[in-house]
Amino acid sequence: MAFVFKKKNYILLIVGLLFIISGLGLMIGGGSEDPTKFSYDIFDFQRLTLAPILLAIGFIIEIFAIMVKSKEE
Repeated sequence: MAFVFKKKNYILLIVGLLFIISGLGLMIGGGSEDPTKFSYDIFDFQRLTLAPILLAIGFIIEIFAIMVKSKEE
């Protein structure tokens, strides 16, 4: 039985998934404990810049992992 993906593809898929999970994890939080007070923690570098960059890199790695053809035959 031949698999569609090789070992390299699965490693890239896992790496891309880790980037996506870390990007989503960095977006969590920043809310205020008191609903009547506004929290400026939602506008920090981590949530507005770093997390979306990690998500984009993760999705690019996932697309590359699916499209790349392994030379292992």
